[in-house]
Amino acid sequence: MKAAFFILAFTGGLALAIETEKPTLVEFYAAWCVPCLEMEKKVFKDSAVKKEIKKYFNFVRIDTEKNQDFFCEGETLPIQDCMALWEVPGIPAFAVLDKEGKLTHLSVGEFGKKEFLNFLKAIRK
Repeated sequence: MKAAFFILAFTGGLALAIETEKPTLVEFYAAWCVPCLEMEKKVFKDSAVKKEIKKYFNFVRIDTEKNQDFFCEGETLPIQDCMALWEVPGIPAFAVLDKEGKLTHLSVGEFGKKEFLNFLKAIRK
C-alpha cells in the first residue's frame, strides 16, 4: 500500500511520500526560530544525520509561517489547524507519520546531533 497522505502546495518530498513505504518525518520550523536555525546548522548538515534520514524516512520540512495545507488525520487542514489537532505546542517540532499518514511520534524542542540520531533510531524501530 502506498502512503495515503500528501502535502498540498509543497514540492519537495511529495512524490517520495506517496511512492514509498517509509514513514515520514515532518519538521515544523520557521525562519525566525533560533533553535530551528541552530538545528539547521549543527544537526541537519551532519552526514550521519543525512544518511539516517535518507535511508529510513521521507523528510518533509514545513515552514509554519507559510500558508500551506496539510492532509492530516483524514482531512485537508491549514498547517496551524493540523498542529493544533496534534497538540504541537511550539517549534521546532518533529512528527512521524506512518504510511497511512497517521501520527505515531511527536517531539518538540531542539536536539543536538547525537540526541537527534538517537531519536531517529528509536522511532524507526
